[in-house]
Amino acid sequence: HRPEQEAMAAAVAEAFAAPHHLAVEAGTGVGKTFAYLLPAIDLVLQGRRVVVSTHTIALQEQLIHKDIPALQTALGLDFKAELVKGRQNYLGLRRLKAASQRQQALFADSKPLQVLHRIEDWAYTTDDGSLSDLGETPSPEVWEKVRSEHQNCLGRRCPTYDLCFYQRARRRAAEAGLLVVNHALLISDLLLRRDGASVLPDYDYVVVDEA
Repeated sequence: HRPEQEAMAAAVAEAFAAPHHLAVEAGTGVGKTFAYLLPAIDLVLQGRRVVVSTHTIALQEQLIHKDIPALQTALGLDFKAELVKGRQNYLGLRRLKAASQRQQALFADSKPLQVLHRIEDWAYTTDDGSLSDLGETPSPEVWEKVRSEHQNCLGRRCPTYDLCFYQRARRRAAEAGLLVVNHALLISDLLLRRDGASVLPDYDYVVVDEA
């Protein structure tokens, strides 16, 4: 039992209910993630959507692969949580095909060609289609030729739309009640909303961890 953790959870729940902003500073060992996840999960069960924004990939991975599953098991609850990444983290299948067809013209050296061939092989086996699933990070020279990009997107007119890793990720996010993002993606979404667009589905509450 940690009194500080319990106090933080109560303060977060009260801030959600009021609603009002809340700033929390707590030392190592308090258990901050559980303290804000429990009230957030309560909102998700009420049909609300909560975004948790972090600064580091390490905390994102901890939330998605450790903390949230642990709470789902402990509470016996079934709800959807998704890690949402920026578009440029995803492989673009149509762009990969185009790069493959022009590989000799695009890459003069054998090293980038080897990287391209590794990405081609990976594209047939990956379920996620994002950089974190690729393992070894490819050189920017190659990745920028095959990654998903807004200005090159054909939307529903694209022949690979149904298979598109980025679009599939967006559909999963739209079905989830708890979204884990990084600060850059959160701010990008807020800026786009000024112009009537967005990268995240609509949400009701935000927790900014590692603020």
